[in-house]
Amino acid sequence: MAVMKTRKHILSATVFLLIFSLVGAGFMHAPATAAFVNRIIIDEHDDALQAIKRGEIMSYSQIRKIAERQLKGRVVDLKLRRTNRGWQYFLRISRNDGRVIAAVVDAKTGKVLRPR
Repeated sequence: MAVMKTRKHILSATVFLLIFSLVGAGFMHAPATAAFVNRIIIDEHDDALQAIKRGEIMSYSQIRKIAERQLKGRVVDLKLRRTNRGWQYFLRISRNDGRVIAAVVDAKTGKVLRPR
């Protein structure tokens, strides 16, 4: 009986140590991963600012006016991202009828690609 309890304790301790070591290893890499992701975000932000200055894409204020006029509402959230189709603004718009919709706008042309 005592041998069985000891085996259960050893098994429990082994499982605990295995889980603890795996979780701990993940946390050790988190700062390096976060720094890498932050660097990508900063680089993309700089690229976006340069593209606006060069006139390659429209500014937030231009896109906001277009979206609010075409989609009949107010922009409440906006993100600019580079995709495989070029720069795109991802918007959330609070419509005049009270609904909130999502839309994607081409940053170069200002064309509303996907209102939802």
